Formats: sequence, structure tokens, C-alpha cells
Amino acid sequence: MCANSTPASPYLAQWSWLIDGGPPDVAVVRDAARATARNWGLGALADDVALIVAEFSSSAWTHGDLPITVRLWLQNEVVTIEVSDAGPGLTLFSGSRPLGTGGRGFPAAAAIAQEMGVHSRACKATVWARLHFRWVSAEPEPGAIS
Repeated sequence: MCANSTPASPYLAQWSWLIDGGPPDVAVVRDAARATARNWGLGALADDVALIVAEFSSSAWTHGDLPITVRLWLQNEVVTIEVSDAGPGLTLFSGSRPLGTGGRGFPAAAAIAQEMGVHSRACKATVWARLHFRWVSAEPEPGAIS
């Protein structure tokens, strides 16, 4: 049995989407993740979260096994994106394919994320990325000039 790789607590919020049949509509999962990031007050990161979710879930669908689970965790100044599938291994990145038909997802995610990693166990393959941010107060500090 595989152990859970949940980020260290405490988390402020979590979201998940299960793909247990196919073919999945990656655009629906991507848009739901974007909406969740915006709902959490992370509008500036919403498109980055959406891109990483789309790339990781598309790769899991292409190279992994069902079920595929997409998760977001909101922690203090960090959002973690994780996509797991039931496959026993991970696909190695071998560069983009001719005519732009794929292979750009992991480099795009790596360019956006501050941290990124992969785990592989006998019954689960997981890729994850973390985006760091700073909370900004919506109200001016006392004595600040407005």
C-alpha cells in the first residue's frame, strides 16, 4: 500500500479532482483549478496554477494509469499542485516532439514553479510543483497616506 504525500500541515484550504474514466477533459480540470486559485485570493497566480494543472494532468493521462488525482493545497504563502496516477513509474522528459505536438509541459512548469519534484512508488506516480507568494493586505496600514 502506498503512503500519502500530502504537504506538511497546516494547510488553509485544499481542492481535488478525480479522473477515473476517460477521456478526461483537461480544459475542465484546468478551468476548475484556475477558479479555485481565484477563489482563494490568488488571482495573480491563477493562470500559472491552471497551466501546471493542465500540463501535469495531460501527461498523467498520456503516460500513466487511472485513476488520476489532481490536488491543490493552500498553505501560508505557498500553493502546491500535485497530480498522481496509478502508474508504477514516471515518464522521463525527452524534449519536445516534432511539429510541436507535445513535450513542452514540464519545462513550462519548471520555468514557473519555485519548486518541482516527482515521486514514484509501486502503485503511484506523482508530480508536484509549488508556487510561492506573499499575502497583500487589502486595507492600508494605519497612518499610511492614501
